[in-house]
Amino acid sequence: MQDDGDHVRSNCVQHGPMSCGVCWPDQSINLQENGAFRLVRDPGHWGSANPIVLVLGVSKGNTQSNAFRREPFDAVAFKGIRHRLLSVLQSVGLLVEDDIGRFEQRFQADEKEYAFASAVRCSLTGMDPKKGSFSAESPKVVPAFKVGSAGHHFTSACVDRHIGQLPKATRLVVLLGNTDNYIKHISHLIGCSRGNLNKINEVAYEAGGVLFVHASHPSKGNGHFGAYIRGEGTPGEKMRRAREAVSSVQFG
Repeated sequence: MQDDGDHVRSNCVQHGPMSCGVCWPDQSINLQENGAFRLVRDPGHWGSANPIVLVLGVSKGNTQSNAFRREPFDAVAFKGIRHRLLSVLQSVGLLVEDDIGRFEQRFQADEKEYAFASAVRCSLTGMDPKKGSFSAESPKVVPAFKVGSAGHHFTSACVDRHIGQLPKATRLVVLLGNTDNYIKHISHLIGCSRGNLNKINEVAYEAGGVLFVHASHPSKGNGHFGAYIRGEGTPGEKMRRAREAVSSVQFG
């Protein structure tokens, strides 16, 4: 475990493809598999190098991973679902004055306040035995965050490197994905990397002077997305708990 202080808050990452080699001692290799998990070397970071708010998906999905190889870098992160991501952020009290045009600009190098990436910076997928192929769906990827899983080496190394060390300006990390298992497994990794967690509520915790808040994932495959945005049922209650936690952050 690391103590609070500059040691855990020193990692400024520039907008663009990243050169991280933590899981890649052989730089000639761009793909590796371990058990039911596959990792593709394509780490990236969008927006501010010293963000106040860092927004993290679970991992780049297949759409983003394919776009990473073929399309302009600024268009890759949350490709096709940025309007849904904006709705999620606004539902918890962030960027309430942004329209989609302004929000699109935040994925560029001149953004000062927000940054976007994934908890696993490279593209992590899990085997779908029914389809016989690797899938980016959360139920196939989230098990990699569990201690003892074949994918734990990938997830723990990435959390330790990129969440254990955060930019000095960062006050809030929004983690997209709020299932009980994801919260349980990634919060354990964050606690191991940054020090003891202080639980705020069922979707938020503090570690190393930074607030971590789980929000609904904007994926089109998320069946709870609409209820979350509308504030209905259990998803809506999670949204309100996230918004309450976000409202406590001092951004000044």
